[in-house]
Amino acid sequence: IYSRCSGFNNWRLNRIMEIRLVAILFCLGTANSAHILMMTLGGTKSHKVPFLALGQGLVSRGHQVTLVSAFPQDTNSPVDEVSPLGLVLYVRNFTNWDLLGPKLRGEEAVPLIDVIRYSYQVCDAFYSTPEARVLLSRKIDLLVLDGAYPECLLGLVHHFGVPFIYLNTVAFYTTHLSLAGNPAMFSVTPYMDYPHSDRMDFWERSKNGFFHILSRGVLIFAIKFLVEPVIRQNLGDGVPPVHSIGKNVSLILQHGHHSVTYPRPLLPGVVEVACLHCRPPRPLSEDLETFVTGGNKKGFVYVSFGTSVKTTQMPEIMRVLMVKVFSELPYQVLWKYEEEGDTMPDLPNNVRLSRWLPQQDLLGHPKIRAFVSHGGLHGVMESIYHAVPTVNLPVFCDQAANSFKAKREEISITLNIRDLNIETFLAAINRVINDKSYKKNVEYRSLLLRDQPQPPLDRALYWVEYILRHQGAPHLQSAAKDLSLTQYFMLDSLLVFIITVYVLVYSFFIVWRKAFMRKNTCKVKS
Repeated sequence: IYSRCSGFNNWRLNRIMEIRLVAILFCLGTANSAHILMMTLGGTKSHKVPFLALGQGLVSRGHQVTLVSAFPQDTNSPVDEVSPLGLVLYVRNFTNWDLLGPKLRGEEAVPLIDVIRYSYQVCDAFYSTPEARVLLSRKIDLLVLDGAYPECLLGLVHHFGVPFIYLNTVAFYTTHLSLAGNPAMFSVTPYMDYPHSDRMDFWERSKNGFFHILSRGVLIFAIKFLVEPVIRQNLGDGVPPVHSIGKNVSLILQHGHHSVTYPRPLLPGVVEVACLHCRPPRPLSEDLETFVTGGNKKGFVYVSFGTSVKTTQMPEIMRVLMVKVFSELPYQVLWKYEEEGDTMPDLPNNVRLSRWLPQQDLLGHPKIRAFVSHGGLHGVMESIYHAVPTVNLPVFCDQAANSFKAKREEISITLNIRDLNIETFLAAINRVINDKSYKKNVEYRSLLLRDQPQPPLDRALYWVEYILRHQGAPHLQSAAKDLSLTQYFMLDSLLVFIITVYVLVYSFFIVWRKAFMRKNTCKVKS
């Protein structure tokens, strides 16, 4: 009887423990489920890519994620995507541009005045929408902001009173790193708009430093006199200066890695997550597979200028040049083009146009031979991840710096659009395919990029949840963020030291001079 009662009691205790455990796990799951608002005001769709990858990962861990961007949802995703109509229309109108024409004429693809104009106009376009007013009424636990054009959205950090994270979508953009107190020395940090490496001579360092300082001066002006008035008009006069909000960032997810950018000193609150969106290739659709494996059987070349460069608006002379070059290649050519093939009567038989192509599936295909691109960050990362040599024709923003890095590692050939001709373009494509050193070098870079203790996405997810667990993790922040430029570089201490040395030397000289004159006076008297 005792054994039966004992067994029954043990069974009952086990059931009670199981019920309690389930209740505890349910409570923990509820406590750890956060509402995360992710936002990007970037003018090109590429800015949305890492946000979507991060958002999907967070949803898989039980969080509620809302992503705000200027690009409406076009794929099945568990992320709640919000694209305010006013923002969509403004960005669509602003980026209805021809970037290649100015490059052919030797001009800036996007003039500085347009960059400044975008910073406050896109801010006004966002806050003026009904969707923005709905978002302002929500309760959220964490903000994740794009490192490009975040100033407008920093007002929301004050409005919601929650921690925030930067997902820096431009690898060579270091302003927010510096603002958070992270070292970003101009002597070894290339300015994103120019083709320099981390090893510069005197004139390159001087030019690099000048443009870093100039860009930050322009940024300070634009924020204070153009962006902050828009923020306060919509969120109230109590919003503090953007600078003071931005320096209190909890975490920076830096879209870089030493295999694709350059080694740099990083604070604990700066985590490199390059290629967090990269993945193994999936099978192609039947018609694409037939095209890339058919024809001459030698493989194919993939051509894409991303989402920022509108190929349909390129000058006719450049379109004809590309068609001529592609027609002379002994390979199939897949060209991402905003219009279908029937709009190009001189299209060669070995070339196929498509409005959209599965880029990573193509780059990971065994038949690919080369990738012709504009040097955008995602294209560079994905080509390294899938070990594909490239020919880059940089157009604007960080594309020159990305392309220069790839060229320096001998995994790519970079061509200047202004000097482009049939011979050099054709020779460059054939060279990266036939010179096996390019393939060998990019395979090594791919190995470096993949050789990490954990996938970049998992690392990003861990650190986002770390910030949630520790209420913003203020212990990660450096005291350097609160120092002025004079204090950070100890210019005040250096000035005091120089003055002190000068006073001591001068005093010694005066004393010595008086003593010497007194000695001479005594000699004369004697």
